[in-house]
Amino acid sequence: MLEIAPGHGRWSSYLINCADEYIGVDLNSECIFACQSRFAEARHATFVVNDGKSLAAVADGSINFAFSFDSLVHVEIDVIEAYLMELSRKLSPDGIAFIHHSNLGEYNDILLSVSRRLRGPARKWPLAYKALVRLQLISWEHWRAPSVTSSKVVELGTKAGLVCVGQEIVNWGRHNRRLVDCFSVLTRPGSRWVRPNVVVRNPDFMNEATSANVISNIYTSLRVRG
Repeated sequence: MLEIAPGHGRWSSYLINCADEYIGVDLNSECIFACQSRFAEARHATFVVNDGKSLAAVADGSINFAFSFDSLVHVEIDVIEAYLMELSRKLSPDGIAFIHHSNLGEYNDILLSVSRRLRGPARKWPLAYKALVRLQLISWEHWRAPSVTSSKVVELGTKAGLVCVGQEIVNWGRHNRRLVDCFSVLTRPGSRWVRPNVVVRNPDFMNEATSANVISNIYTSLRVRG
């Protein structure tokens, strides 16, 4: 299992427990040191500093599952392209990659410009700031990369020799209805997972996430008692 940009290991703790072998790569050396310390007892887990684009530490054809969440949403399309090229070599024949990336490029430059120009001045007046957030005039883009869209990822995946088999295009943030994020699932040609790309536009993602979080507390309590 491969995790790209694990940060301080928020998701790594779950992934490591599901893997026979795990490798996490991150551009930030402080994040790698934090993960090495946090997961020191996990002998099957390795954390490596990379250059933010390559997977040189990963053996070709070795990865059954590649994962990245809430990190690559901030990188521009050249970084996404570089990682897709790398994944085309690193995935096993039936390997799957789950990549969380930006879809901000679907929205025009005028909307982005207005949002970023208003954000700074609006912070001086908290009530006005909250009102502008609710009206989705500011802070709706969540610092996503404007050069990336769901369709570009499909295109670049194909160019890299991968097949995109699923995309969920979602909103992010309590008051945001714009679909600024995307989860793309890619595999290699000939994989048993290959199928026509299934695309779902889900403007209720954040409501679903909130509901799932509340419900999960029931089962967390049961585990603790057990």
